Amino acid sequence: MRLGMKESKAEILCDLIDPERRGEVTRSDVCVALKCWPNQQAILKDINVLETDMPAMKRNSIIHLILESKLQNKTKKGALDKVKEQLDQIYGPSWNCYIAEKNYWFVCSHRPGSNLAFTYKGYVYGIYQTFGA
Repeated sequence: MRLGMKESKAEILCDLIDPERRGEVTRSDVCVALKCWPNQQAILKDINVLETDMPAMKRNSIIHLILESKLQNKTKKGALDKVKEQLDQIYGPSWNCYIAEKNYWFVCSHRPGSNLAFTYKGYVYGIYQTFGA
């Protein structure tokens, strides 16, 4: 695998994509190694991630969960209660969620790998897991 690049760079990519040196690489292997998901759903293209420290797959899964809950619930509180309930079931306890209008931002202490804040259609959404879990 060279693709018009220096051999040292190709070696680094091969180590990322095929660390076990199987000699066979799938598209999924490349996507995972490069953290690139070209087939992401259209709804994610309207998302502007403000801050996150979580892996892409987890982040996208949680964004879908939040947006689905917002569509299914008439109130923000109802949507947040549903999101918290689902996050606690899937990823363990002590999740916190918020929905804010316009420009809103805050800083919080959170468990590493659990912070996410994004905007979608004029709202800021955020979730994080506290250390108490």
